[in-house]
This record gives sequence, C-alpha cells and structure tokens, in this order.
Amino acid sequence: MRKRIMVGSAIVAAAALAVGLRVVASDSDAPAASASYPPPKVALASVQRVHLPRAYIGVGELEAARQVMVAAEVGGRVTRIAFESGQRVKAGQVLLQLNDAPEQAEARRLEAQWRNAEILHARVRKLVAEDAATQEQLDNARASLDMAQGELQRIRAVIAQKTVRAPFGGVLGIRRVHEGQYLNPADPIVSLVDAASLRANFSLDEQASPRLRPGQPVEVQVDAYPGRRFRAAITAVDPMITRSRTVRVQASLPNPDGVLQAGMYASVRVERQDTPPAVLAIPETAVTYTAYGDTVFVAREEDGKGLVVKRVAVKVGVRHNGLVEIEEGLRENDRVVTSGQLRLGDGMPVQAMAGDSLRIPAAAAAPGV
Repeated sequence: MRKRIMVGSAIVAAAALAVGLRVVASDSDAPAASASYPPPKVALASVQRVHLPRAYIGVGELEAARQVMVAAEVGGRVTRIAFESGQRVKAGQVLLQLNDAPEQAEARRLEAQWRNAEILHARVRKLVAEDAATQEQLDNARASLDMAQGELQRIRAVIAQKTVRAPFGGVLGIRRVHEGQYLNPADPIVSLVDAASLRANFSLDEQASPRLRPGQPVEVQVDAYPGRRFRAAITAVDPMITRSRTVRVQASLPNPDGVLQAGMYASVRVERQDTPPAVLAIPETAVTYTAYGDTVFVAREEDGKGLVVKRVAVKVGVRHNGLVEIEEGLRENDRVVTSGQLRLGDGMPVQAMAGDSLRIPAAAAAPGV
C-alpha cells in the first residue's frame, strides 16, 4: 500500500513539472510573438497657439415681429365668416361678423333721441337770447344733448366691435369658430402672423451682460434647417437679471423668403466684440472624453524605443470649427494623436504617418507663431 502511494506522488510531481516547463516556454515566446507585429501607425497634430473666436451660446424661441390671436371683444352669435384658414389678409379686412341686430335697433332709437335733444337745445338757446328762458334751462338742454350723443357713440362702438377685422396684414392660422356659434368676449377666432421679420428671444449667463450691446451680431440656427445659419442683431437687453442668474436678450432677423416660422426652437451664438488672446489648441478628435476626465495621447521620442505615446490628462476650453482650446496639460509644439486612440495604451511605441491628418487652419494661427 505504501509503495502505491509513493508511485502516485511521483506521477503527480512529474505532471506538475511538465506544466511548469510549458508555461515558461510560452512566456519566453511572448516577446518574440509581439515583436513580429509593427507599431501601429497614427496621425499626429502639433499643439499650436491660435486665436479662437469667443462666443456666448444660448437657446431660445422665435416670435414674429407682429403676431396675435384674434379674439372677440364682445359676445354674440357668429352670422358670417369672411376668411379661410391659411389665407393672407390685409390690415382692416373683415374676418367675422357677429349678430348686431339689437344694437342696430338701439342705435336708431338713440339717433332719434339725439336729434330731438339737438332741436331742444337750439330752441332753448334762442329763447335765452330773447330773455325768454334762463341759463339753467340752457345748461340742462346742453347736458341732455351731450348725454344723447354719448349714448349714440357708445352703441356705435359696440356695433363696430361686432365686426372683427384684421389688426394688421399677415397670414391667418387655422379657424377656431363656426357660423352660428356663440362667442364670449376674448374667445379665440384665428391666429394672425406677420413673419416678414422675426425676433429671437433667448437667455445668456449673467456674466455676459456687460459685453452685450444693441446691434451686436448674432448667429441663429434652427432644427428645421440643419447647417444653415441665419444672421441677426441684438435689439434689446433686459436690464434685470432673472432669478436663474441669466439675462434675457432679444435679437431681430429678417425673413424675406419666409422659411422661418414663429415658435421655432433656436440655437443662438453671440460673437464677443473684444479680441481674445491667443490660446493653445489641437484638433478636437485628439481628445478622449470620459467620465473620469479628458485625456490625449502625446507622442515623444525616447532613446531606444523610438516614438512612444503617453496618456496625458488635459483641461479643455472653448471649441470652434473642429478645434478645441487646451487650458492645462500640454505645451506648445507637443504632438498629439488625432485618430486611432482606442488601439493605444500608455507607453506603447507607434509609427507616425507621412503627414499630420489634421492641421490648424492658417487663418486661425496667431501672428508670429
């Protein structure tokens, strides 16, 4: 029994030795296998000092220079609708007629009363001239005439309110009433918009308020026309800062071709008027954005290793036309990897392509750099 145990132990020891030799052999072959693959090729770009335009970014909404929901001023039954949905109308054009028969009858009665008061006033005035009536009688006749005239003007104003007209020229929206319907005061009838010129209402951080001026250029973009930029100009800056620590701004923009519509969501960019200092910048594709911070791979020559990349944490600033400002982490003329970062690791040797795939535009480069 003891001999069997000793033989089994010898077999297990021999097997373990064989496995160990295989592991050592495989480890010794790893450098040879990795050495058979050439360093990955990467595109590089140099850190340069450039002038990036500074701007304030905000969001807002477009509204027409003239837009209103046409509503009834007085109550009444709709007797006539004189427009169609989507129709273009002129200022003063009749849109809707409410029943004004009772008011018309009242107006005729008041006209007769006013004419009678006028005749009475003329008669008393003649009698006063002949000393046949007193001044008090003349004053009472004059007061009766004025009251009759006032009542007549009031009923005529009510009759005018029964006829709803377009307050200005523009395009009507969708009709909200039907013939025979009873309208209460302030009930909506139809929207009216004059979109020949628009306003962009937006908010910016309160820190921007000292640098905002009327006439300052503004760039507006809307989701309906991606990639298209509309030029505008600031017309008003609210002097009061809101509780959300923002300042409300209004800019006007022309709309001659009518492509923009009131109510559109707008992205707004306000260019700063002051000249910003030159900053360090790299192509935006060089930055890897993560929840733990922003990093770039910097390529440097090392003795015996050639070109090696190191992962460097950076602090980024403003972005413009594919460039990003580097506030901390890099120095001028450092070379950064602009593509293929997912294949790289810290300390890995790389091979640079023949030329940088992304270069800083010459127009953005700072003078003398």
